[in-house]
Amino acid sequence: MIDAKHMDLNELSTATRENLKSLGYGDRTICMINSVWRDLEQFLGSRSELPFLPIYGLEYLHERIGYPECLQRKLTPDERDYIRAVRMLTSFQESGEVPCVLKRNRNEWYEPVKDVRNHYIQHCEEIYKTHATQRSRIAAADRFMRIVIVNKRTAWEDISAKTISEYAAGLAEYAKATVEVHLRGLRFFLRFLYEKGIVQQDHTASVPKMCCSTGERIPHMLSAEQVNTLLNSIDRGNPIGKRNYAIIVMAACLGMRDSDISNLQFENINWERSTVSFFQKKTNRFLALPLLPVVGEAIIDYLKNGRPQTDSKYVFVKHRPPFRQTVSFYSVMRAVLENSGVKLTGNFTKGLHILRHSLASELIRQGESYNTVSTILGHASIGSTNAYTHIDIDGLFKCALELTEAVGHEL
Repeated sequence: MIDAKHMDLNELSTATRENLKSLGYGDRTICMINSVWRDLEQFLGSRSELPFLPIYGLEYLHERIGYPECLQRKLTPDERDYIRAVRMLTSFQESGEVPCVLKRNRNEWYEPVKDVRNHYIQHCEEIYKTHATQRSRIAAADRFMRIVIVNKRTAWEDISAKTISEYAAGLAEYAKATVEVHLRGLRFFLRFLYEKGIVQQDHTASVPKMCCSTGERIPHMLSAEQVNTLLNSIDRGNPIGKRNYAIIVMAACLGMRDSDISNLQFENINWERSTVSFFQKKTNRFLALPLLPVVGEAIIDYLKNGRPQTDSKYVFVKHRPPFRQTVSFYSVMRAVLENSGVKLTGNFTKGLHILRHSLASELIRQGESYNTVSTILGHASIGSTNAYTHIDIDGLFKCALELTEAVGHEL
């Protein structure tokens, strides 16, 4: 067994990294762990050259994520990564090895279809402009390949109408809209296989057809009390809390999609004119919105007192090295919801989009025209706005301006 008790941080991290590789940890995981260790080295300064002590790791976690107080609530993915990276060091130092949790590569399933999959990914990137559509098409193809080609060991040339029918039957447990998206993606994938000569017959006609009107779907929403509880529950005394508060205020007051908040760059904010303008990721249409005071103040508080020192062009970044753009806010919204104590009943989505739904419905209730609401939300079609006319809004919060009054005094 390796004696790691007298190693400095560089020696310890090198030995731990080799142990992770031997246990089969993936490159992405090791890269994430390395980034935390580099940040830990900067934090320790000259102490990184001394034999590493567990107390150093605890001091680092306290500074970065408020450990151990943060354990009293649900941790964010970034916070779990910090703790995981430090515990790997201390575990290896104590026993000479890292407790093995992951011994296999989660992506091993696609090795038998790797070439076809890589060509299809390239094809989707060439055809579709938006990452959302690309991911949707690739996800549908992945599911089909994993179940039909890999698990059932079906050869490409043996794909038949019966194969597709049996596969489609396995989608019955999902919502109709989800099934429609999967089947649409499957048709596109099957056409690709035929055009590239991977299969000899075009099976697109064998895929069942569904018609799900998105205009009839009733969106999920939060009440006025729930929105205020949500906002007031966010701890703005730490950097991550400041970031999350600014993100959620933008969604609640401006109705911005999470993808547009994620892609928000400094050049999109005009402080002199108090506007936020950008090309929407989903529709690629230009949209200009007023920078409400509560939104502007939340962003400024984050930039001055919470955002890590980084030259990233994006406003919102991850709070661990290398401080990349924050891509998804689903985990942020889910954690905030759970920490707030707001109880959702039924099949509620826990993503940021629920705040966009709430704003749209309140605007409709207050008498704004569909065209106006459609413009504010950047809808590509007024049919998207019509979905909000089916809802009784009595319990909803009172639009962005009144929400500003409700939470503005908290800044």
